[in-house]
Amino acid sequence: MLAGMIERHYVWLIKMGYTTATPLESLALITSEIGEAANECRHGTPTPQFGEELADIVLRTLGLARRLGIDIESLMLAKIEKNEASGDNRGRLI
Repeated sequence: MLAGMIERHYVWLIKMGYTTATPLESLALITSEIGEAANECRHGTPTPQFGEELADIVLRTLGLARRLGIDIESLMLAKIEKNEASGDNRGRLI
């Protein structure tokens, strides 16, 4: 399912001409989306728009990974497994 969403989004990025940014520029755009999400929480409770801003962060990240040929789905699964194996933030297994 994730792979299909990534491809659909990437086709749209190409169509819109949004695939020419450098990786650093793309990270700056992801950061700007994080700022927009933070703005939607600034009064303590997330606004209804907060979820859409989270989606923007994920979509920009997935688009960057796709453009760079990074198999983000496999890496995310591997990272989940690594996190589960490493325990909590103090290195203790749960």
